[in-house]
Amino acid sequence: MRELLNRGRWLAEPVVAIVYFVLWAFAAVGTHQILPGMLRSVLPFWAFLLLLSVAIGCSRLQPVVAMSAATAALLLQLVLPSAAEPAIYLGFGIVVLIVSASVRGRWSVVALAFAVGAGVSIAGLLCYIYGIDRGEPALRPTLFIALPLLGAFLWLAGTYVGLRSRAREDQLALARTTAELERAEVEATVTEERERIAQDVHDIMAHSLSVILAQADGARFLADERPEAVPAALATIADAARTSLTEVRVLIETLVSDPDGHSTPALADLDELVQRLRDAGLAVEVERFGEVEGLTAAQELAAYRIVQEGLTNALKHGGRGASARVVIDARSPGLALSIASTGRAPVDPPQGGRGLHGMRERARLAGGWLEAGADDTPGGFLVTGYIPAGVPA
Repeated sequence: MRELLNRGRWLAEPVVAIVYFVLWAFAAVGTHQILPGMLRSVLPFWAFLLLLSVAIGCSRLQPVVAMSAATAALLLQLVLPSAAEPAIYLGFGIVVLIVSASVRGRWSVVALAFAVGAGVSIAGLLCYIYGIDRGEPALRPTLFIALPLLGAFLWLAGTYVGLRSRAREDQLALARTTAELERAEVEATVTEERERIAQDVHDIMAHSLSVILAQADGARFLADERPEAVPAALATIADAARTSLTEVRVLIETLVSDPDGHSTPALADLDELVQRLRDAGLAVEVERFGEVEGLTAAQELAAYRIVQEGLTNALKHGGRGASARVVIDARSPGLALSIASTGRAPVDPPQGGRGLHGMRERARLAGGWLEAGADDTPGGFLVTGYIPAGVPA
């Protein structure tokens, strides 16, 4: 209902103008009949009534036109006087009230001048046409003071109503803008969460599938020469698949119960990760300096995923005989990571891939930084990063 009223708000003044015209037309039809021989005496009144009704009808949407029409009506009365009920001049009060509520800035001053001028003009018309001051000389100065003051009061009341209305509109606009910003923030959060989920799934599956692929190739090559090694390779494949399935299940369960993200795996699980990659054929060395302290669960998860992605890239892009060296340095207030890999094939993964982008983004969200690029050694690749302790991620 309120929306319907807002849509039809522009009809209010035209409806008031039509009602005003019709009521006065019925009231004056007996004294101002449009008949042959009487047109010259009655047409000024009808023209006056029409101009005043037009001024009321467009007072909000076209306030300048409204003031012009009302001024023309006053001038017509001064040039071609046509007596009617003095109450007909109440229409000017309606125009002043609505116009002053609609205009702003310098036009508000014009509206004040119009209101005061209309009061003076109506006082003159009442004294000149209707002789309302006859027998009461003191009434004339009273009218010339009271009516302009009444016009100023109506202007002041209309200005106040306009200010309140515009303040309410500003509040509604602010509320709409706030709601839109909240919706945009929710959408951004959802998008960020989708990106996090995609990155987690990528990290889990890329690592597991790389291990499975390496073990499958090894088992295929060794099936004839060393058949006793096949069961171990198949066991590693099963463990990698089972681990990835478990991590994906944990991720899915986390989305249902904990929107802030899960805390596993963490740095304590790196030994298991390294062993899986060693079983897959990647020669991995790990050096640790200091005890990791002060990192949040999210920061430990970020560090784990960075190491996982770096070693997975070394296995995937390094070819047979690839090796990697992981350095975890916690002697400073934070955690420094270094993953250096070499291989017979180029180990440099595509610079625009999700893996490198994900590592950089994880380090950034953890409050740190990460750099990755080709090393000086042939076929080498180096990942270095730093995560400060205690930064919310």
